[in-house]
Amino acid sequence: MVVPGAGPHMSKNAGELWDWSLIRRRCTLEALRMVRRHHDAEEVVQEAMARAWRGRNSCRTPEAPLPWCLQITRNEALRLIGRQRGVPRSEPLDGDREVEDDRASREGDRTLARLDVGRALRELSPRERLLIGLRYERGCSHPEIAERLEIPEATARVQLHRARKRLKSLLADCG
Repeated sequence: MVVPGAGPHMSKNAGELWDWSLIRRRCTLEALRMVRRHHDAEEVVQEAMARAWRGRNSCRTPEAPLPWCLQITRNEALRLIGRQRGVPRSEPLDGDREVEDDRASREGDRTLARLDVGRALRELSPRERLLIGLRYERGCSHPEIAERLEIPEATARVQLHRARKRLKSLLADCG
């Protein structure tokens, strides 16, 4: 099997002997199950395969990588679904005041929520804001956060968990 970027001078790392075509097929089925549209599924699988390739050395079960890759695919599908929820699917009907009022109310609620999140984020320490930003603004994985901050992955996970817990507490105080 040919591995992108692998040459005879490279050592065998995790992932270089995996059956990537099988993994891609199974991940495509999983993505289609979740997002339902072929175009969206392809987008999900493309990102999931890139993440799996970049993180292949962190797979805990390199002898059986499929469950790990499927989980990455599910996470990417959920990210896409979350992004799509913010995009309105249709415009309100002309002249329908109730629909327009409901839409304005939802937009007002979202604005208030954004203000609450902004207030809560300002209460976090710079380190906590950095962790939250790397994870949710930039979409970095735990290994990527650990690499950027030059800390062990387990430390990055714990610090991010604590930052999320503190943010959740601050948001509960806003409400």
